[in-house]
This record gives sequence, C-alpha cells and structure tokens, in this order.
Amino acid sequence: MKLELNDLDNGIKQVKLCGRLDFKGTNEIEEPFKTQVESSKSPVLVDISEVNFLASIGIRFLLSNAKKLVKIGGKMVILNPQPMVEEVLKTSGIDQLIEIYNDYETACIALKTAISD
Repeated sequence: MKLELNDLDNGIKQVKLCGRLDFKGTNEIEEPFKTQVESSKSPVLVDISEVNFLASIGIRFLLSNAKKLVKIGGKMVILNPQPMVEEVLKTSGIDQLIEIYNDYETACIALKTAISD
C-alpha cells in the first residue's frame, strides 16, 4: 500500500492511497496517515482512485480517522473510488458518514464549505 501526501494551495490536505486497503495495507499506512492528518484541522481529501480492494479493516480505518477529524474540527471526504470499492463503501453504509465524490472540484468545494462553517 502506498500513501502520498500533498498540501494543496486551497488549504486542503490530499492523501492519495494506492493498493489494497486490507489488513497489511492498513498497517503500512496507519501511522503516517494519522500523523499527517491529525496534526492540523485542515480538511482532508482522500483519493482512493488507485485502491483496488477494500476490506472491512480498511472501512474501519477510514471511518475512525474521519471521526477523529470531526472531533478536532476537521472534515474528510473520499474521492474517486473504483466501482467495486464504491459498492463496498455504499453497502457498508459509510457513505452516510463520509461524503464520497467522483469529481475533484465538487469534493474541494464541499471541503472549502466545511472550512468556512
């Protein structure tokens, strides 16, 4: 599992994940993700366009980090899941707790709105 972090010009942190978000993948990225995401109240855009498998532990990972961000006044959205991954997210009901977008601009607008609230 690969994790790439970028600070975007608009104050948003972008986290790009690539690989399998299963037990092994989640363990590989958990600490660097937590360290970067929890270090500020910046809104977080999690790009999972290159995640090709999502296990229940990966769902828990996304959900627990989103909840931590909300507690410190931040927000997290998910961007561009592959069709099978999106189906898993929706079947699990995570889309009721974390917004999912297939368009970068719309996701950024949603996060910018969260900043101004």
